[in-house]
Formats: sequence, structure tokens, C-alpha cells
Amino acid sequence: MQTRPLVALCVVWVGGSMIACLTSEYIWWVLSGLCLILFSAYLIFPQIQRSILILGSVMLIASIYWHWNEVSNSSNIPATLQLQESQMIDQSVQGKGIIASPIKVDGDLVTFFMNIYQFQEDQSLTTPEKVRIQLKLATEAELQTAALWQRGDHIKIQGIWKVPGEARNFNTFDYRHYLRTQYVHWIISAKGATSLTQTTVPLSQITMWKWELLRYNDQVRANLGARIDMLFDDHDRGYMKGLLIGDSGDLDPETFASFSRQGLTHILAISGLHVAIYTAILLWLLRQMKITKERACLIVIVLLPIYVLLTGASPSAVRAGIMGMIGLYALSRGILKDGLHILCAACIGMLLYEPYYLLNVSFQLSFIVTAGLVIFVPLVQPLLQKLPPKWAGALAVTWVAQMISFPLTIYYFNQFSILSSVANFILVPIVSLIVLPAGSLVLALSYLWLPVANSLGNVISWINTWTFHLVDWIDIVPGMLTIWYSPSILWILLYYVMLYTGLRCLQHIMQWQFREQSVHLSLTNGDTTNQQEAYTQPLDQRLFVANHFNNYSSHHTQSFFSLIHKIQSSWHAIAYISPWMKRRYIACCASGLVMMGLLVYGYTQPITSGAGTVQYLDVGQGDSILITTPQGKQILVDGGGTMTFERPGQEWRKRKNPYEIGNKLLVPLLKKRGIHHLDAVLLTHGDHDHAGGLTAVIEQIPVHHFIFNGTLPDGDSLNPLMKTILDRQIPLIAPIPGSELQIDDQTTLTFLAPETPNQRNATSTYTKGLPREENQNHYSVVFLLTMNQRHFLFTGDADQAEEQGILYQLQQSSTFKNNSVFTASLAESNFPIDVLKIGHHGSKTSSSSEWLQYWQPALSVISVGATNTYGHPTEEVLERIEQVDSEVARTDLQGEIQIQVHPDGEMLQRVMYPLP
Repeated sequence: MQTRPLVALCVVWVGGSMIACLTSEYIWWVLSGLCLILFSAYLIFPQIQRSILILGSVMLIASIYWHWNEVSNSSNIPATLQLQESQMIDQSVQGKGIIASPIKVDGDLVTFFMNIYQFQEDQSLTTPEKVRIQLKLATEAELQTAALWQRGDHIKIQGIWKVPGEARNFNTFDYRHYLRTQYVHWIISAKGATSLTQTTVPLSQITMWKWELLRYNDQVRANLGARIDMLFDDHDRGYMKGLLIGDSGDLDPETFASFSRQGLTHILAISGLHVAIYTAILLWLLRQMKITKERACLIVIVLLPIYVLLTGASPSAVRAGIMGMIGLYALSRGILKDGLHILCAACIGMLLYEPYYLLNVSFQLSFIVTAGLVIFVPLVQPLLQKLPPKWAGALAVTWVAQMISFPLTIYYFNQFSILSSVANFILVPIVSLIVLPAGSLVLALSYLWLPVANSLGNVISWINTWTFHLVDWIDIVPGMLTIWYSPSILWILLYYVMLYTGLRCLQHIMQWQFREQSVHLSLTNGDTTNQQEAYTQPLDQRLFVANHFNNYSSHHTQSFFSLIHKIQSSWHAIAYISPWMKRRYIACCASGLVMMGLLVYGYTQPITSGAGTVQYLDVGQGDSILITTPQGKQILVDGGGTMTFERPGQEWRKRKNPYEIGNKLLVPLLKKRGIHHLDAVLLTHGDHDHAGGLTAVIEQIPVHHFIFNGTLPDGDSLNPLMKTILDRQIPLIAPIPGSELQIDDQTTLTFLAPETPNQRNATSTYTKGLPREENQNHYSVVFLLTMNQRHFLFTGDADQAEEQGILYQLQQSSTFKNNSVFTASLAESNFPIDVLKIGHHGSKTSSSSEWLQYWQPALSVISVGATNTYGHPTEEVLERIEQVDSEVARTDLQGEIQIQVHPDGEMLQRVMYPLP
């Protein structure tokens, strides 16, 4: 009971911060309404007026504190330079400051944060402001220069101002918002190591001490990382760095992806598990040295901040460190409170220090899972009382951790593995009880006896190899990885309420059953110790109910008649139980049904209500379009692609985890929108800016059909994609011009081009012998989408020659219907069409005047990169579009473009960034 005030204060502080975060645009109206609600509650409930006054005041203070921090989080650089923000972009800058973070070198890219305080002699900031530095090295020799830069160095840098990139598609990662939560508003982009020079600026002793400490910490982490490289094999060095010192920079991306899909990323990052293990080891060692419990606790309290700092000071590690220090102090004083009390104290302290921790995924998962373990494990353990205590405890912790983290996992990552509990139950003990302590021992031993440490390191590497094999094996089990639509906050709150209600009532039921069995045994054996409690119900009812539940656990015959008798006994037993217990039964069943409804609702895609949507995604200089039909079918047209140009001798420029459209944008976006599978992937042609992201999509999302132009480009650029398709036995379809594909009752695809040599033989499905065509643009798949009586034309990168061929065939269809591959209905359709996807990103080689005059589109959509170097879209094409009075929508200016078609044909357009 003593923990309730602190728990309540923590809950209302978090709630007040959330209210301010979600309603920042009209915060004062919301706070006024909240004050009115609290005042009404104060008058209505006089018996709890004091609690309402205290908790309401704390909630209002938390909201105001969050809003004050949000408002004050702005840049003073434009005012110092006496420029507008728009005037600063792409302008040169020369600034002085201090390197404020560890230096990260990835290929030819160097990144770090810098506290900038001066631009010119007469342009100094009153308070240093943090900016992000992105420096691209010019030569391989400059890697050695960059290796000498350290946190705390005073530097002068020459570059240009950039603003962080915003989200270009709905519900995708917003880098600008992320940097803003780090109090960063500007990026300085520089080229060559010569653009950065070191300077010396006198600082106060306090400031110098801070930077010297951080510099020394970075050096120790670097030395430990180098020692880990020496001790372990190539395949697990990055894994051991993440496990031992929280450095995940060298972790293999595929390994991280596999662990992520199985819900094992908490193993790869320093968390409460690691802190608890190290705390337990240190306490054991100190007690073995005959140090008293009180002194041992104080020693570990001093060592915990060092460990947290040494491992990177992530929010989860900081939380665990604070909880450990509070718990150890309380233990040393003999006043140890429960874990929830300590957790709430740590939460309030961290949010007071940094309100933006509330938006950190690591912070959220760490606190919610820890609170869940404290609250829910005691509720789950009675359900496992028939298992051995150790197994029951491990299962309870595993299940609770999975159940508690599940809503946040699907909210942020939109995936959940059914085998995640199995993977955690098997691997967490191996990692926590074997690999982590043994790895720490090997690391420490390497400074004393390197040969023995190397031998032990080989053993650990062998264990890690089998760990990776097990994760990979679990990862490839078909059908186990489920994809979820990001739920609402209300859904998440209902989930936790129903989970607690169901487990709490189930615990009461189990305890009641156990008590009734005990009463029956006491009466049967003549034991009168518990008879006073036993006589709370009439004797015949107590004996009937006790006998029923006792018989349920016996090993009587399992014949059909015995089973019928047990069912009847269960039905009659419920009639004899008290109203209090009946309510528990009803609440347990109701919460279970509501939980099932929540899961079904959360897993299914949003109801379209008969409306279809065409989503022109912003993938930079490329095409990718997602079509959702009125009956929920999903078709992805093209997959974008990032062009990379590798030159001989430039291998050093290659990034460890380069940006790839499929893995970084398309797959997360499709999962975020709850797409469990794609009914079809349609590749208009084989150029990389249309096909580059599809391999990742097909690897991670089930695809039922693959439609393409029936050819392959020269070279082997498309080979990985085709191999992935064949490995998954996805049917390959090359449509014939004039053919139609009925997607659902309201959606039809009519194919207009291309006509390849194989297609002249009316072959529509290919497995081998695909022809090679160098000019893929000319063989783009061109098709007409008819959905809810509206027409959308998709052209890929079709050139004017292909356009002329289509127009010729359409004209032939209207004159010689029997000799044409085009359907008469298409030739006689009443155009103009509604939406035309402009070919080849607005290049002058596409979208001829004749083409536009024929289709007369009401809206022309141009998919084009915002910073492309090709000059797309050209002024010539824009003038042609203007001549047919067509409205223009562009992804480079407006981001993602969504067009929704309702059953009555009404069209609604939505864009990320409306034009002024």
C-alpha cells in the first residue's frame, strides 16, 4: 500500500506529458478542459478531494513542463546570422565549436554532433547549439585523419547549411522530428577532411573536466572494442560488442534483422538484464571477499554509473542503473521497497531531466516491460503451480515480457513472431547465464593471460554460432512472422486493461479452487483448523463444489460417460459458487472475449467501406505505387531503387549498412499499413529505379503473383530478384496486350503494352528462356486500372515510340476489331481518363502531345526525386500537360500522393505537403 502514492504520481506525470505531446497545437484549450474536469471531480467526490487536488496539479504541471520544453526547443542560429531559415539552406557556413559525440566513420561518411558557438568574430551564440555534421571524405588517406578526431576537440568547420529530411510518405520515419528530440535543427554538410581543422579555445575547468571525462570514456570503449575484435571470430565480433559494451555499430545487419523479427533485440542492447547480471556478479564477488553487505552495496552503487556510461548510457541502461542504485541503497539500509516503487522513482527522475525520453522506444519498452514483470508475474505464477518452481518462474517471466511488449512491438515494428516466446525462453538463459558472464570474464582475462582468453573466446564463438543457427532456423519457419497494422493508443490501453482484468480474475478463480480443495481435504480428514473459513457456505454446497474440483484433478477413467458427467458437474458447480466468484468468472470470460476482439481488430487491415486507393509513394528518383482495391486486394507496382556507382579502387567508400529503398522504406511502410501479403507485384520494366527495392519486399512479405514485361535487362542486375521469386515459387506472368485481369468485382487491369517476341505466341506465363532487352523503357508494362468506374493509366518509363505503338493499336481496334489484340470496349471507351502517371518521371522522351491529347487526363501524377540531377520533370513536358488543362501532382514537391475512389466514383486526393 505504501507504493500507491508514488505510482499514482508517476502515472499522472506520464499522462500529463502524453496529453501535452498529443495536443500540442491546442494545448491551452485542452488544459482548460482538464481543469474544468478536475474542478467538477473535486466538487462531486468530497471524500477524495485531497487526492484529486494533488494528482490533478501534478498532471497540469507535467503538461505545462512538456509544453514549455517543446516551445523552448527552437534554433537561435537564424537570429544570430540575421537570416530567415529559408535563406540559410544551401548557404556556406564557417563555424567554431566542440565535438559533442563519438565520431562515427562508415565508408566515406563521417558523422558526429557538434556544439557550435561562433560563426564570425562578431557572431557568437549566447548558448552553444547542437548541430549534426555530415562530412564526406575525399580520399582513402583521409580515413587516418578522421581517426584522430575525438569528442571534446575544438574545431572549425567549413560547409553548407542543410535541414534534416522530413518524412515523404504517410506514417513513415521522420528524421527531422527525431533530430528535434535531440535538440538538433540544422545539419552542416562538408566535403573532405580539409574542411575541418582543430583549434584551441580556453574553457572553464568544469567544462574541461566534462569533456575530458567523455573523451576518456570513448577511448576506453574503443580499446575494449579492439580487444573484443582480437578475442572473437569475425562473425560474432559485432554481436559481442553490442552484448558487452553496447556498441552495435559493427553488428551484421542480417543478424540484427533476424533477432529483431524474433523479438530478441533486447539481447543486443544494454538493458536491465545486463545491469542486473553485472550487479549480481559484483555483489557475489564482493561477498566472497568477506565485505559486508552494506559496504558491498555502496561499492556497487559507485560502480553502476561507470558501467552505464561505459556501455553508451542508453535510456534502458540509465533506467536500470538508477533502479539498481536506488534498490541497493535501500537494501543496504534495510528499507528495500518493492520494484514498482523504485521504477516509478526512476521514471519521474528521468522525465524531469529529459522530457523527450517519453518518445524514446527504448525508454518505453524498458519501463513498461519492467513494470509488467513486477505487476503481472505474480498473477501468472499461480497458473503454473503444477510445474517445478524454476521452470514456472522462467516461463512466467518469458510470457509476461512477451505479453507486455506485444502492443509496443506491433506499434513500432508492425511485426510479431509467434515463436518469439520460444526463442526468448531458450536463448535468454544461454546469453544471460553463459555468454554474457563468460564474455566479460574473457575480456577481463585477456589483459592478464591472453592465450587462455583466446581459447575461451573460441568456445564462446562456437556457442554464438549455434545461437545464430537457431535464430535463423526459427526465422525461416513459414507462417510464424505476423504483420500488424499500427494500433491506436486507445487500443493499447484497452489491451493492458483487459490483460490485467483477465489475469487478476483468473488468479482469484485459481486461488478459490485451491481453497475449496483444501477445505474438502480438511473436512474429509477431520482437520478443524480451517473449519471457520469452511463454513462460509452451506455444507452440502461446499462439499459438492470441493468434490467437483477435486475430481477434476484426479485420474479417473476418461470414458465418454465420465466426460459428460464432468461437464454436467461443472455446470452445476457454477450454480453453487458465491455471487462474488460468479462475477470473477464473468469478468474473466468477458475480458478474454474483448481481448480476442482486440487482437482480431488489430490484425485485420482497416475497413475500406467499398473505397479503393491508389498511393503514389515517394521513393526518390523512381516509381512505386500501391493499389488497394475496394475489396482489400493489394497490388504493388514497381519498387523504386537507389542507384549506386562503384568504381574500381573505391571499395573503401562502401557503407556497412547502405540505404536501400526496399529494406529502409518499402517494407516498413507496407508493414505499417498492415499489409499481410501482396496479391500481385507488377514490375513495369527492369531498370533499377523501378526494380531495386522489390527483392527486399518479396523476401519479407508474401507475394501471390509477379507480373512483368517478359524480358530481362542486359547484365545480371535483375538476377537476385528473379532468383528470390523462383525460390519462393511465385508464379511469373507476362501479360498480353489487350488482356484483362479481374482483380475483384470493382477492379480491372487492362494491359496495353508491351508486345515482346514471346508474347506474339500468346504465351503469358514464363519459367525459363526469357529474352534480353537492353532498352527496358521501350518494353514498359502499360496498363489501365478501372476501379469504381474511375480510370487510372500507368505507363512505367514508356518512351514516345511505345506510346505511338499503343495509340496505333487503339486506332486499329476501333477500325478492325476482329484483327486487333485490343478489346473493343477499350477502343470505344469514353475518355478523358481520370489520372495519368506521367512516363519516365517527366522526361522529354515520354508523354508526347499526341499521347496526352488522346487520354485527356484530369490529373497527371509525376513520380520524381526532389533532388534528382536529370532535370526531371522537364519544362517541355510540363508545358504539354498544361496544354491539355490537366492538373499536376508531383512527389518531389508534395511527397506521397493518395487518391481514394469511393463506391459512387467520388475521388479524394491527399498529399503529404500541400502546395501553397
